[in-house]
Amino acid sequence: MDKGVYTALSGGIAKSHELELIANNLANANTPGFKRDSGTFNEYLTDLRRNDSVESLPREIISSSSINGRPSGDKSFVEMDGVYTDFRQGNVEKTNRKLDLALEGGGFFEIMTPAGVQYTRQGNFNISPKGILVTGNGYPVLSKADKVQGSTPVEGDLFGVIDSLGQQVPAPARNPRPEQRMIQLGNGPIEIDQNGIIRQNGAQVAQINIEEFQEAQWLEKSGNTYFKNISPNNLKNGELKTKLHQGFLESSNVNPISEMTRMIEATRAYESHLQAIKTHQEVDGKTVNDLVK
Repeated sequence: MDKGVYTALSGGIAKSHELELIANNLANANTPGFKRDSGTFNEYLTDLRRNDSVESLPREIISSSSINGRPSGDKSFVEMDGVYTDFRQGNVEKTNRKLDLALEGGGFFEIMTPAGVQYTRQGNFNISPKGILVTGNGYPVLSKADKVQGSTPVEGDLFGVIDSLGQQVPAPARNPRPEQRMIQLGNGPIEIDQNGIIRQNGAQVAQINIEEFQEAQWLEKSGNTYFKNISPNNLKNGELKTKLHQGFLESSNVNPISEMTRMIEATRAYESHLQAIKTHQEVDGKTVNDLVK
């Protein structure tokens, strides 16, 4: 089999993954707080990389393969090796609904889900039948906690913050526990200021917790608008720069025109890879027929 077919096949697989990401971005163009995704691609060269693998990529027969499972010879592949989330601010649009909240800055709302604490920028909240402030999916929104220093981070932790003396600062912790920080509301008009302080009938009821992170890219997407924090050390303990706006929602940061342009480009590239595979198959067929003659 012609070696070039592997390059074309790997390119087709990578482009199909990119098309899936673009389609998901377009499907969520009107989802409040959604952050668009794009793929990162990695080139594999046989002589330089021996330990990687291309998922589901067909291999040559064992007799012509190297000991590590890579086909021998001069080959190159491309593969999607990660997904990058664009955390840039979306437009803040006025709704005049008292429980619509938009964040301006890099912060996230902290919420309690069945899978544990997660974070979101989607601020179209509601009040549950039990009087709890919840997200559109019914997950409780958590109130502000005391920021305290936790235990010393594990050696080599990516988010171990170094102070001015070169010492590693312990991971920040939150007290009390998330289960004890659900926001209970009563009857009466609700006013929420830029710091997340909730007042009902003129009295302060709670303060919505807003978290900022050392590195947003270490937030793992869990659903289209929810994120998991990979490490406690990723939490910031300093003064917040994020502001909250009541009666507004942050729109998706997806630009439909840009995404449609990307989809057209990716589709054309995908078709080119399919045509290349077909060409290699035709060449192989002609080679076999010529050998028979």
